[in-house]
Formats: sequence, C-alpha cells, structure tokens
Amino acid sequence: MSSSSGSASISVSHGYVGLILLLEEDSTFYLQVPLDIIGSLCLKPLKYLLFLGWCILGIEGILALEPGGGGIDTDGDLDDQGIYYYVASAGSDFSQAVDLEVIKMRTNVPSETMQTREEFRTNLLERDVGCMWTGAEARHGAGLHIIPYERGSEWLRLIVENRPKYSEDVRELHDINDIRNGVFANCMIHKDFDPRSVVILKTPNHILDTKDIPPRHNPIAMPENVCYPTGSRFTLQCLVTPEVYVRPMIPNNSDAAFKKYSRRPKPSELLLHYNYGAAAVKCWGRGTEVLQNLAKPRPTVPASAPMGPSRSKRDVARAADDGGAGNAAAGPATGELVESEGQAIWDEDDVMLFFWGNSQAAKQRHLKKVQENTQRMEQWREGVS
Repeated sequence: MSSSSGSASISVSHGYVGLILLLEEDSTFYLQVPLDIIGSLCLKPLKYLLFLGWCILGIEGILALEPGGGGIDTDGDLDDQGIYYYVASAGSDFSQAVDLEVIKMRTNVPSETMQTREEFRTNLLERDVGCMWTGAEARHGAGLHIIPYERGSEWLRLIVENRPKYSEDVRELHDINDIRNGVFANCMIHKDFDPRSVVILKTPNHILDTKDIPPRHNPIAMPENVCYPTGSRFTLQCLVTPEVYVRPMIPNNSDAAFKKYSRRPKPSELLLHYNYGAAAVKCWGRGTEVLQNLAKPRPTVPASAPMGPSRSKRDVARAADDGGAGNAAAGPATGELVESEGQAIWDEDDVMLFFWGNSQAAKQRHLKKVQENTQRMEQWREGVS
C-alpha cells in the first residue's frame, strides 16, 4: 500500500506498517515495522508505535492517520500495510537545524584498557550477579554498554543533556562506564545487543505500562540471590528474530533480575529509551537522506588508510539496502558510515542526535553556549588589545 501527502509518498509492504516521523515536501523519514515483530513485543500495537515515535524524536506526541491530524485511540489493532503519523505536540522546526558536526565537535572517545573493562565488569556484577535474563554465571557473560563505549562519555552527556528526564535523576550521569549505562548478559545476548538486534524495554515508561507487554517469559529457574524489581520491568526484546538454536539463550520478553538487597542504581531509563529508538531506526528506518538534507552541509570525513578492500559507493548503497539505517561499514572515530569520497553517511546514532539535538530546548541550550563562547572571545580580545 502506498500513501501520499502533497508530493511525498511511501510504499509499505504486506505484513508491515509504516510510521511517518518526518514529512518534508517530497521526502519522508519513516519506519517500516513488521507486524509479527510488533505482535510479539507488545499487547497494544498502536501504543507501541506511539512509544517508538516518542523514543526516536524525544518529544511527546500523538498517533494520527494523517499529517497534523487528531489523535486516534491506541487501544485498537493495526491495519496490514497501514500508514500512521507521529504528530509531535510541541511541533518540530528543522528549517534551521543545528549542524551535527558542531554538536559533536566536543566528543572524545577514550582508549579502553583492560583495567577499565575489568572495573566496569566488576561493578556490574555487584548489582547483576550474572546474566540478568538467564541466570548464566559470570564466566559465561560480559558487561554491555547501553550507549556504546566507542561513542565516549561526551556523547553520553549529549544524550542526557537533550532528552526529557521526567522523574529520573541523571545529574551525575556523566561517565560512559557508569553502571547505569550497563548490564551484564550472557555471550549470546552480547552478540545481538551490540548490533542492536536485541534491546531492553523499561516499563512503566511515559507511554507503556508493565501490562502492555507480554507476561514475563523466563524458562529456567533464576539464582536464589536475585529477584525481580517490584513495580517495574527490564524486558529483553528481540527486534530481529534470532536463530532457533540460540533462542534459549536470548529469551524474548524475559525480565531482568537483580541482586537482592543491592543499592546499586539500575540501568538508566533515559539511556534505555534512547537505545530502543536507535535500534528501531537501524532495523526499520527509511529515508534518512531527508534528515541529512535538512542539516547544514557536513564537512567531509578525513580519508584514512583503508583496513581492507576499498568499498565503492555502490557497495555502500547495497549494504544500506539490506536493511535499516546503519548496515554499511563503520567509518572513522565515531562509527559513522562513510562513502568512498569521504562524505559521512548517517547511522542510527546520528539520526537520534539530529532529533534530540534539534528540539526547541536543545536549540536554546546550543544558542546559549554559542553566546557564552562569543562573549568569552570578546573579553579575551579586550584583554589583549
């Protein structure tokens, strides 16, 4: 089924629904989400689309059947090949979008050492004991970063700075190795978590309640020294169905259990929602070029010595067509996707930062920083003149 508004149109395949997140003249950024995956993850599928829109844009909104339309009842069912719109309540003006390169200039990726890796693992095990979803012993698992370690602490701070906090206290959440940015899981979950095929859904959240998702599915007995949180769930969900032989180690809709009586802080809701949105963009995002066209021209990425056979522009396009926003080879430094000419292609984290970094509140913070920097420069010039 196809739908058009003005000169923009999208086509949704059988067995999927479309969620339009941004409509700009003849271009559309949207998700094409498999109905069977939605049905396996949420008991209220329309509400699930609303949740995805909120996670990605970082702005409250409603679900509608037309651009700017009134909200629909989210207790109903989805239509096969149906097209829905996330209408942000505060509105979004990207005509003066902040250049991502300006936002990202401060990012600094630290060099991981064996010591920092072991400290992160040790701190997590004081809270998680072993795999939080299967009970596998620590020797069979690893500590996972929710926001990838390669992004660095400054990137984490950008996320915290630009996302609505609601009731969560994240004032001291600055370090990429903070245990609120981590979980401990078995090695099979690790392999699917890093490429964002598997995510963690924290409920209740601003959109979904604990009863909006399937009941806990933990097929085995958990260790006696762990327990499930009261009134909340940290549910492992598969956005991409794993192979049959590994499903027992990646149990869909299983809940995390934490060490009894531990006062260690649990994983950050804000970071989990960010990661869920980024995973949805990677798996189901379509039309990221509309976002790049809205942003100010990006400088080319400095060419680095190739680490293998060079990839042509056609190779990159073919990899991107295989699904989602981030399926080409990782580029330099921040993991950006790069064409052979050195022009960066956006990955899912770039998409997320574009939306979060261009909200009204984020723009105001950015403008304030620019003004403060300008003022300091003027004071310096006066001092040396």
